[in-house]
Parts: sequence; structure tokens; C-alpha cells
Amino acid sequence: MTDPFTTDSNPALRFVPPPPPRTPKSAGTRLRLLEVAAELFIERGYGAVSMRDIATAAGLTKGAIYGHFRSKGQLLVEVIRAKLAAREHSPDFVARMQDLEQAVDLMYDDSGREIRLLEVDAAGAARHDPDVEAGLADLYRERQERIRAAISGISDPATTAWLISVVAAGIAMKQATKLPMPDSERLRTAILAATRSLL
Repeated sequence: MTDPFTTDSNPALRFVPPPPPRTPKSAGTRLRLLEVAAELFIERGYGAVSMRDIATAAGLTKGAIYGHFRSKGQLLVEVIRAKLAAREHSPDFVARMQDLEQAVDLMYDDSGREIRLLEVDAAGAARHDPDVEAGLADLYRERQERIRAAISGISDPATTAWLISVVAAGIAMKQATKLPMPDSERLRTAILAATRSLL
């Protein structure tokens, strides 16, 4: 049986990250662009934000943005990567990942809401933007590998990791459409029951 997380359905589709900044000033500009783009994408939605909007908000020219990111899609993927890295390296996140119940809470708690909104926008954009499609594929491949490593002792870690990711993506969709969530205790109980039945 082939593993959907290690076999590429389209091996030619690979995300090309931007080259690293060459100077401290360039690194500061890139960080500013990521922060401004994140704020605008979260506030207005990816489709409603232009590169000109980002340049204006950052006090730069459009050309300056293109000196760092070749496309708005590449910028979106890098915004998500930066947000994920900041969250996943925080002491609170690391500590909560050590306990299954607290780890389940991370799927829907407020600390990850902005990332989930960005991922929902990115999923829609990926249908028509090869940079976003390739970037999300890489992000999700990396996430699947981390989940699989964490649950490697079970009989089918690939399918379980996929199902956990699907539940998380579904929660993101519900939050993006502002549909009410169930009571958090009931939601945790249901997700834990499903997860434990797989583990």
C-alpha cells in the first residue's frame, strides 16, 4: 500500500521558498512584510488584499516586496510558515503537546485561530495558484510526518495522521464561516474518543 504522505501525487510541484535575506536590514524588512501581510490577510482575507495594499501598509514600494517574495502566493505561504513556527516553538504549545487532552484543545483553541483562518484562505487560493498549492502541500507533508512520528507505535499511523489533520481542517472551516462551535468540553470528549479509538 502506498503512503499518501511520502508519495507525491505531482512530483513536479514543489514549493520554492524565497532566498534568505542577505543583510540584517533585509531581514528586518522581510519580517515587517510578513507581519503586515499577516495582519491584512487575517483582517480582510487573502483575496481582498493586493501587493500594493501590503506595500502601502508597510511603507514600501511594490518593487521592494517583489525583492523578497516573487508572488503574493509565496508570501502567503511564508506568512503561514512564520505563524506556525512561532506557535509551535512557544513553551505553552510544547508543554501542551505532551498531554493528549491538551493537544486536542490546540485543534480549536483561540491561540491557533488566526493560523486556521490563513489556512482556509490558502486552501481556496491553492486551486488556482501553483505557489500556494505547492506551499500547502509541503506544509501538510511536514505536518503529517510530525504527527506520524508522534503516533508511530500504532498499527496505521499514516491513516490516523490523515484523519487527525482532516478533523483539524474541518474545525478551521467551521471557524472561518463563524458557525458556532459546540461546548469545548463536549468537543474535547468527542475528539478524544475518536482519537483513542484509532490509537
